[in-house]
Amino acid sequence: MKINASLLKLSAACLLLGVAGCKQEITNGVKSNPAVKVYLPDAEKPDGLVNVMAGSTLKVDSAASTVNFSIPVYRAGESNFETLTVDVAADNSTIAGLVTAGKLPANTVALDPADFTLAAKDTVSKNNNIMKGTITPKIKIASLNKYAGKVAALGIKIANASNREVNTDMNKAIIYFSVEDLIDAITPKTNMIDNTKWQIYHRGDGVTFTVNGDGSVLATGGNWGQQGIVQAIEVRANKKYKIDMNVAGSGATDCWFEVYVGKGVPSEASDYADGGTRIALNTWNGCGKSPFNALLSSLSCAGSGNVVSFPTAGTVYVLIRSGGSSLGTSGIKLTNIDFRRVN
Repeated sequence: MKINASLLKLSAACLLLGVAGCKQEITNGVKSNPAVKVYLPDAEKPDGLVNVMAGSTLKVDSAASTVNFSIPVYRAGESNFETLTVDVAADNSTIAGLVTAGKLPANTVALDPADFTLAAKDTVSKNNNIMKGTITPKIKIASLNKYAGKVAALGIKIANASNREVNTDMNKAIIYFSVEDLIDAITPKTNMIDNTKWQIYHRGDGVTFTVNGDGSVLATGGNWGQQGIVQAIEVRANKKYKIDMNVAGSGATDCWFEVYVGKGVPSEASDYADGGTRIALNTWNGCGKSPFNALLSSLSCAGSGNVVSFPTAGTVYVLIRSGGSSLGTSGIKLTNIDFRRVN
């Protein structure tokens, strides 16, 4: 095995001087041993492919509305630790071929230049005895939905280091990610209900729904009328969402109180039925007759359950309605109406 003389000299110097932390500037892998060149360590991976969702480099810049990834740049060699710069550019020229060869998933598409930013230069400097820089592709969050259901890829190439050569065998890498996985990672599972967007669903006189400034809703009356509230919400395909709320009342008579989440557009000309009742009070079924104050999901005695999913993305309608003989002397008060993704 051939041992580089300069490496032996460096090791001997470290031993003789007793310098803590003294270490070579060559990291793992073939780096034109031991020539002083600039390279992308990710280029050593098969075909230079980097699944960025498998690492921990993802950062969300809320102010800029971007998702940022980190791609390291190293400079090999053991001396002359001057700071340098290297040109950075997007290079998607090999992505189609890698898809054809089965190296990338068949649904992989290259990111459009309008959907990311990439600094034209990166600085490589000495840090902890390693010459290193970081390229930061910034993906625009607002553009992600156009790639729904796809794997997105971005090729990165370095060239023209300011005072060193670039290792042309290790100057390219391709980052890729499942767009659905990325959206999942950056989308907080928060309540999607907007209390300012409720609209009255009027199906007859006798029952009144009042939306209060604190976000609570009060349903009162009876006389065999019915009314409700509805709002539109955007959902993603094949994700689970949960609807619930606290309901309180003095006890109703011959009354129903129902929650729907469906894709059908509500019409006041007919009863809403898309997707069927999800959770409900129903005095004929035995719930809602005596005083209550609890989560509707725990009181419900009708419906298919409060977790819903849809095979396609788009608009769904959360519709809450009630009617019957009497909603009780104090009516039915709704608080903490909550609709959120749970997976």
